[in-house]
Amino acid sequence: MSEMLTVPPAWQRAPATLGLLGLSILGFLLVYLPFPFSWVSYLTFTPFEVRGEMIRFGEMGGQYWRLLTPAFLHFGWLHIVFNGLWLWELGHRVELLLGSRMLLALFLLVALLSNGAQYLFSGPAIFGGMSGVVYGLLGFSWVAGRLRPAWALEPPRPIMLLMVGWLVVCLLGIVETLGFGAIANAAHLGGLLAGALLGLAVAWLAGAGRRGRSRL
Repeated sequence: MSEMLTVPPAWQRAPATLGLLGLSILGFLLVYLPFPFSWVSYLTFTPFEVRGEMIRFGEMGGQYWRLLTPAFLHFGWLHIVFNGLWLWELGHRVELLLGSRMLLALFLLVALLSNGAQYLFSGPAIFGGMSGVVYGLLGFSWVAGRLRPAWALEPPRPIMLLMVGWLVVCLLGIVETLGFGAIANAAHLGGLLAGALLGLAVAWLAGAGRRGRSRL
């Protein structure tokens, strides 16, 4: 007599991705629901105060959570929907293959580097969004998937063309010219490069570990 194994749905097997998505939605709600806007200042890369029509930026000091928390802030429905869909699509695939700890490690490193890149490029400013992490996951999945085909992580060619094409359109300033607001291009590009390097490192370490075991 055989038993049928029931595989839980993907959302139950990808709790880290789901958690990051939930925090992103909370960040969006914090911006748009009738909370005091000063709360947002606790999550931006540097604190700020609104004085009339002027915004005064302060120093980060020892508030190191600010290195990561801008990733959860989203400024508009399109912003959260676009980032949320791609975070789930790319993130849960990585998590199902490599585990929740790996996904969280990727988030921490890519968010840190993409937020830092944006700050270095633009200086004190209000920026946010998970798109730097999304591009990091894209770069990671592409490089790791190319080097380890058995992982089946490499995004389909149409998705790569869409995402890289959107990055180029943003870099050319077309989106801002059309009136859709400022784009954190440095975060996108920094995230993509960071993810690609991490994909290279993880794929290489996986290969080195396999070769080491084969010699034992």
